[in-house]
Amino acid sequence: MRIVRLITLLAALAPAVLAAPAAAAPDPVLGALQRAEAGGALAPAQGVVYRQVLTKARAVRDGLHGVRRREMASVLTIAGTIAKRGDLTAARMPALFLTLERNAEWWAANGPPAPGSPGENGARGRRCKPLPARARAARVAFPGSELVFQYYRGLGLQLQMNGTWGKANALLGSTNPAFVARGGALLQELLPLGVPRDGVLAWEYLFPIFGGRPPWISALSQATAVQALTRGAAKLGRPDLLAVAAAAAAAFRARPPAGVRVLLGGGMAWYVLYSFAPRQRVLNAHLDALAALFDYVTASNDPGARAAYAAGLRAAHRRIHTFDTGVWSKYANPGPLADLNYHVLNTTLSGEVCNRSGDGAICRAAGSFGRELERRCPRADAIKEVGDER
Repeated sequence: MRIVRLITLLAALAPAVLAAPAAAAPDPVLGALQRAEAGGALAPAQGVVYRQVLTKARAVRDGLHGVRRREMASVLTIAGTIAKRGDLTAARMPALFLTLERNAEWWAANGPPAPGSPGENGARGRRCKPLPARARAARVAFPGSELVFQYYRGLGLQLQMNGTWGKANALLGSTNPAFVARGGALLQELLPLGVPRDGVLAWEYLFPIFGGRPPWISALSQATAVQALTRGAAKLGRPDLLAVAAAAAAAFRARPPAGVRVLLGGGMAWYVLYSFAPRQRVLNAHLDALAALFDYVTASNDPGARAAYAAGLRAAHRRIHTFDTGVWSKYANPGPLADLNYHVLNTTLSGEVCNRSGDGAICRAAGSFGRELERRCPRADAIKEVGDER
């Protein structure tokens, strides 16, 4: 009888047990905050600020509909995924929570931003025979900040590190004191976003792309950072920035995923666009690295960076001809033809490396790229002038 009563009791309890909600899974982002505070890596007051940002971002998501809700939810999902993998360290929190904050601010009031990037200066005003379509980025800036965010469909707004460092580099290269001052202010925004990465000071991308999961780095953005920091050290009278440039340039001595250096044999190294894709050979990233390393070595005489420059120059000398089809440059080899912006970038950067190194193969490629650009994509005003002469 006792067994019967026990079975009867269990049968009566079963529906209630089955209906009871499962315990909520631990929140990975809050867990990362708690661990950072417990370990002394995050001040409690800053932790309070980050929790407020997270709460607001979730509230904004919950109050939205359609594409705005999907984009806000995606940014939160990316943050949670980074935290779940144990990669949300205290050093990464400034960039991640800034990204959450800016997305909440944007999607609460706006839909997707329209593409509006004018592209490379040398690409503007040209009319081309059939070529790969020109990529047009949708970039966003916020009042009181010089940082550049870019809209990636399905990923929300993300910090565009190369775009931001490129802006800093251009401002610091100006002869206008007001622009130089803005460049200095932008450096102050960027420095706290740097992350130690196995001996490399890196400005990471915190979103997935082309199968690569965050956080990842790029030779292009690291090179632009090295160049901007080197320029800033001279323009702002801040030699301390050369030490920061040295830490960033360490990416060109470290293998992926910590760095971007891929050894090719014969004393050659290639600097890859994506730390998660070490087999891809993209020309513009490698050339940008060479120009930046040359400028940094000239300013610092850093022997490690000098060796990285020499290894990269040997690789460019041996391989740059494989990127020239005789009618247009390739974006990557193996890979497709570059679009107009990337061909202009290949032309500009090969010219810059030619001017710095005097390397014959690189100079020949720069000349070829330039001729191909003018032949296939003359400027609109040049076309008009030819027509007038007729």
